[in-house]
Amino acid sequence: METYIGIIPARYESSRFNGKPLCDILGKPMIQRVYESVMKWKHWKKVYVATDSKDIFNKCREKDIPCLMTKNTHTDCIDRATEVVDILEKRGEAGDKYVIIQGNEPLFNVKTLDVDLSYPIISFYTKTVDILEKYDTNTVKVVISKNNNAIYFSRYSIPYHDEQTKRVDDEVIIYKMICIYVLTGEMLQLYKDLKPTILEKMEGIGLNRFIENDIKVHMKYTEYDSIGVGVPEDRDRVISLIKQRYRTNNMSIDDNGNIINCDKSRKP
Repeated sequence: METYIGIIPARYESSRFNGKPLCDILGKPMIQRVYESVMKWKHWKKVYVATDSKDIFNKCREKDIPCLMTKNTHTDCIDRATEVVDILEKRGEAGDKYVIIQGNEPLFNVKTLDVDLSYPIISFYTKTVDILEKYDTNTVKVVISKNNNAIYFSRYSIPYHDEQTKRVDDEVIIYKMICIYVLTGEMLQLYKDLKPTILEKMEGIGLNRFIENDIKVHMKYTEYDSIGVGVPEDRDRVISLIKQRYRTNNMSIDDNGNIINCDKSRKP
């Protein structure tokens, strides 16, 4: 049976939202909420936060979250994960597959992973439903082949769908990537060995490195949407959604994470 190691990359420095892994979400730092969500999957050998920040490292230690210090020179989360693999291999603690869950995904649903994970490289996608999301450059879009391999990742709204040029009247469906990656150790090593590519650098999307080198990235559709916290407004959306989930269950939660109202008629 294959073993799975979870890697949660968490970088402190950010031009759009500095220190976001430690931002408060209803009484908990976001990195703790991500870790708690990830740990609901029952198939882990181990899960680590990977960071270049002493503040994040110390917060993880305070919360009893396994954390590895990594270099501050990594260009993206996949690059950071390659260092984690090197550390674990030297310790004799490597796994068969590595699952990268971004440290800004507090709403990650582990049911996303309950699919065939036998491919060497896997990412996930779902439909965009919000018109703003379709054109938001913080949301990575993807176009997919008939064999469910990624053709291209972009921050632009792809495929292009101007009324004057398109040749069909079909509904325009824009898919977005859910930033969860499953890779073998060999594929992570290959990512490190390959030079960064022009489209990867232009778009700021690491998986394009594989595509430009004719390496297949298999895409799995998921119904479990998520919101990656890239800017403070995303954090506000996440908080609103969490509060809505409590209201749906006839409960309320305050900004410190305390349940302040509970329907007494509900059974435990």
